[in-house]
Amino acid sequence: GCCTSCAVRIKSGQIRQPEALGISADLREQGYALLCVGYPSSDLEVETQDEDEVYWLQFGRYFARGPVDRDDYALELAMGDE
Repeated sequence: GCCTSCAVRIKSGQIRQPEALGISADLREQGYALLCVGYPSSDLEVETQDEDEVYWLQFGRYFARGPVDRDDYALELAMGDE
């Protein structure tokens, strides 16, 4: 539970996530959860989240100066051999 790949926002229900290191207590209070380490304690309704958005909310102020613009051309070049 250290990244934000599986982050969701809980719309209804309860989830226990004692090992969710990838989101702060503040974000958990706002309803964010990590499904990879979450244990539902009731029926859940969740909303998927943009991984980059949740990462920014959690780590952006420490590791970045703002959202990173995606460079599709560089990605195309990197994937060119496939």
